[in-house]
Amino acid sequence: MTEVTAQQFRSPEVHADRSVTLRLLSKTAILVRAELAGQKLQMTKGDNDVWEVTTESLPAGIHDYAFDVDGTRVIDPCNRNVKKWFTMASMVEIPGSPPLLTEFRDVPHGDIHRMIYPSNSVAHDRPVMVYTPPGYDEADAATLLPVVYLLHGFGDDETAWTEVGRAHFIVDNLLADGKISPCVVVMPYGHPVPPPFGKRPDDYFIDNNSLYERDLMTDLLPFIERKFRVRRDAAGRSIAGLSMGGGHAIDTGLRNPDGFSAIGAFSAAAPEAERENLEQKYPSIHGSDPAANRLKTFWIPIGDRDFLLERNEKFVALLTKNGVKHDFVRTSGGHEWKLWREYFPEFLLKVVGRPSGQ
Repeated sequence: MTEVTAQQFRSPEVHADRSVTLRLLSKTAILVRAELAGQKLQMTKGDNDVWEVTTESLPAGIHDYAFDVDGTRVIDPCNRNVKKWFTMASMVEIPGSPPLLTEFRDVPHGDIHRMIYPSNSVAHDRPVMVYTPPGYDEADAATLLPVVYLLHGFGDDETAWTEVGRAHFIVDNLLADGKISPCVVVMPYGHPVPPPFGKRPDDYFIDNNSLYERDLMTDLLPFIERKFRVRRDAAGRSIAGLSMGGGHAIDTGLRNPDGFSAIGAFSAAAPEAERENLEQKYPSIHGSDPAANRLKTFWIPIGDRDFLLERNEKFVALLTKNGVKHDFVRTSGGHEWKLWREYFPEFLLKVVGRPSGQ
């Protein structure tokens, strides 16, 4: 019998009815399961030591999955589409009809620039991804574009918003649909304090937020404004992020109320009044006329099953008590990329949507 290799079968295989077949080659495994879309699926060993299972029809979108091989979690060795986190996962995309905003479409596409910038704050060079829209290089050099600083979560890196969040496809498709104006999206690395392994120190996020805000405002922002044609006024700058990055967006935005016109805090690791004096830390949320009210948008969406929901509710209560204008939205879902891929285009519509009449 001819030996089977991973190149001789497909995994994942997406079918017309939106079901997915997963396959794994293992000669020695005794029990193999697949974990996909919240389901644990028993796999069956067939000819040539290939284990297989086919799911029911799945919703359109991007789904994480992994295999459990005799108690050991592994990613799909046949699938190069991988989500990088502390625990990695494979990804499979189910096309929508019509196509979703996260899908690759036959439209004009922007460019992704992977860059390194010097940071005096952190005392070493740091990575950043920058999206520029279609036609950026041919546009009038005097035309300055709005800029969105888009921040990732704990355990991710600067590639997360493109590789997993599909931020570049979202912007391409919204532009092609005529729903937003051209913009630049800046996606920096969010751990100036290296992420710890094992138990996190109690003050990790406080220290990381503080150094990140200094790095972004004094090192990254001037670098971006030297290298790209972006607006340099608060009305032309927005900041948003997910989870830890949502906490970064709140922290940096409130500490620099004249630096940004909008904050988007997606499922955010919101500041905790139990651990810090927030009115002292953020003068912009205090007083008879809080400076934070100069923000055009302060949007705080979160899933109704998110483990950070109570933390967000407490922070929102403080904003309400202090008369700070904001929009707190609960949606259906947990702490998951499915929601963040939906929140990002909603935020773009708020901050770089087409002017009325266009």
